[in-house]
Amino acid sequence: MSRASAKARTWTSAGRWPICGSCTNTNQETSMRRQAGTLTSLLGVALLGLAVGTLLVAPPGAVGQDKGKVVVQIGGGDWADANFEAYVAPFEKETGIKVVAVRDWMSIAKLKLMVESKKVELDVADIPRLHYLSAVKANYLEKIDYGVYSKAELSKIDDLSKQAYGVGAAYFSYVMAFDKRPTTWAEFWDAKKFPGPRTLRAGVYGTGAYEEALLADGVPMDKLYPMDVDRAFKSLDKIRPHVTTWWKEGAEGQQLFADKVVTLGDVFNGRIGNLQKKGMPLDIEWNQGKLQLDYWVIPKGAPNPQNAQKFIEFATRAKRQGAFSELIPYGPTNVAAFEYVKPETAKQLPTYPANLKKQFHRNEDWYAETGPGGKSNLELIIERWNRWTVQ
Repeated sequence: MSRASAKARTWTSAGRWPICGSCTNTNQETSMRRQAGTLTSLLGVALLGLAVGTLLVAPPGAVGQDKGKVVVQIGGGDWADANFEAYVAPFEKETGIKVVAVRDWMSIAKLKLMVESKKVELDVADIPRLHYLSAVKANYLEKIDYGVYSKAELSKIDDLSKQAYGVGAAYFSYVMAFDKRPTTWAEFWDAKKFPGPRTLRAGVYGTGAYEEALLADGVPMDKLYPMDVDRAFKSLDKIRPHVTTWWKEGAEGQQLFADKVVTLGDVFNGRIGNLQKKGMPLDIEWNQGKLQLDYWVIPKGAPNPQNAQKFIEFATRAKRQGAFSELIPYGPTNVAAFEYVKPETAKQLPTYPANLKKQFHRNEDWYAETGPGGKSNLELIIERWNRWTVQ
């Protein structure tokens, strides 16, 4: 190949080989032209073979194939940051599929509007179990294809997380956070013994501090359901004067502590965990914590359903969930993820055995139940909340 290149460089502008001591006649010139042509042909065949070989052995995505995209709703604040780093970026790198990450939250109202208007722009959404049950009942979700999962990974995902229309994304808890130490909701409700501005979750989405109110009024954890709604709101009446802000989104509750607007609150454990990492002198009480589960789901009519299935499978692998829990302390649904979590991080997770035994699971099935009037308990309690806020 190098000799042919040398000859090519000495080709004259007149289109002939130069005269030299060993090539002074026409026959020699013709012979050299033939040799040059032969070398050029061989070089072309070699390059073609190299190109074909590259196509055959190159890994997926290495030769520029368009793998398409997937549009994923990843929430907001620290939750979104953790989703992006643990799932979005590595999924793109491994698969070559472009991920359009949407920093927003999904409500059942938004999901209903998208599906019923047939204007679904998301491929993957993250919703709490409460909304998952409602979405399944309304036929708003695509089925999960468990055929794309490895048997080893699938066997480690807990049963509650393996549903027909959704796969568990993470466990999280509503917990007491404070700079003074109440250990029960009854103590939290005692503003004389534990003074200070407070925050509780607003009930606009049906996820207010109703169970906490009942616990504060003396109801045992195993007797919370069916919920005595009247009793819950009477208990909320007692704490209402001491609540500075009723937060709606997780980032809001977190910011209230970061700005020192409140000193006690009922907030997501992971939000407080990340403030602790930044050195804020806050603590968490796991006793009487309210444990919940979020699901990855695919809205009915999603434009890229196959890539959506691939993304959810990727996001429920043990190693990836371990990375997520290191970024924000929420519990994995794949129990093998604990192998990829530092011991000090594991102790901050809601599903760590010592923390788990102190808590209760919110009964999402009760919220999804439909009463005689055709409305679910979720709808009824939202209506009750809206009336209560203007009283």
